[in-house]
Amino acid sequence: MKRTWMIIAGVSAVLTVAIGIVLVKGPAFVRNDLKQGAGMEQPVPVRPIGHTDNALSIPKQMGVEEAETPRQFGSVLPGRKISLQDTSLQNENPKRIYYRNKVIALMYHEVTPGQKNKQSLNVEKFKRQLDLMKEGGFQWITMNQYVQFVMHNKPVPPNAVLMTFDDGYESFYEDVYPLLLEYHVPATSFLIVNAVDNPKHIGIPKLTWEQVKEMHLNGVDFYSHSFDSHMYAPLDAAGKRSKAVLRGPIYIKQLGRKESKEEYIARVRSDMERANAVLREKIGNTMNVIAFPYGVFSPALLRVCKELDTPVSFTVLPGINRPGGLNGYRINAGGADNDPEALIALMKNGGMIAGKQPKGGIPGLKQKPITKPALPPARSGSHRMAVD
Repeated sequence: MKRTWMIIAGVSAVLTVAIGIVLVKGPAFVRNDLKQGAGMEQPVPVRPIGHTDNALSIPKQMGVEEAETPRQFGSVLPGRKISLQDTSLQNENPKRIYYRNKVIALMYHEVTPGQKNKQSLNVEKFKRQLDLMKEGGFQWITMNQYVQFVMHNKPVPPNAVLMTFDDGYESFYEDVYPLLLEYHVPATSFLIVNAVDNPKHIGIPKLTWEQVKEMHLNGVDFYSHSFDSHMYAPLDAAGKRSKAVLRGPIYIKQLGRKESKEEYIARVRSDMERANAVLREKIGNTMNVIAFPYGVFSPALLRVCKELDTPVSFTVLPGINRPGGLNGYRINAGGADNDPEALIALMKNGGMIAGKQPKGGIPGLKQKPITKPALPPARSGSHRMAVD
């Protein structure tokens, strides 16, 4: 009997000690869960978003299992916008399909409150356009989607629309960018690269690299509108005739003569190389695209583009784009004369009027003219002649 009581007392002592340990430190499985919970509450590191990504994935962490499916940008970092490169938020409306396997590229310049000049678009008209496009079932695509479409016949959604903005005005950041985020519109801005962050550059104030980088991180694309060839120059010493400098040989005052074809090609090659190099350095571009200033080009210029791995380009000629159309059409959606309802009606008709390719002016729309602007006085020692 005495031995039995000793055994019971020993067991009781062991249980008392064990219970005390549990109460003080907690069981092993509780501690592990607490460790895992603490790890999950830590900020999740996010890799920089690339312009071929549609979503951000969560990297592995110690004690955290990898997510089965990628999480969207907005859910990884609460309060942050989903990247404009993610077009999965747009929905196809089967009852509102106007064209397939085609892309309408819209062209804008300055979009500002009020009406600054004939080329600028009132921001209220721009918002009306966005509302009508959204209501009408149009689907905005990225430049990467467009390039894959025209070069490799990759599929695009019905009613595909590419939004493009020329010249890189400061107002793009102040007045357009907030609306792109609000409406979730992917867009491309074509920069006069030497004008960025350059207060000495003539013309309307342009973007800074800080603004460009901020917008680029949130999904806005930036490509070349030349390094610094957005201008007209004389063709002879008298200066009575002129042409856009990317279109062909021009008169060089310092030489006292017109360029040779070889000199023209060397000049445009240098301009394009510099623009692409700066865009690679500043924002990490891995793809080259150009919108020709004034929409003008030449066979020699197109050959240079191909040699410099810039096969996709844009004019200002109106039309709709199909696979294989590497020198793209754009419909002018800006300007003081723009009528948002007329624009949408044209787009619903596949960029055509009465089944025909529009020529010249479009009712309610005004194409950017290819003709030369008035020439200001030439600078001493310079062939820069025209502004924006």
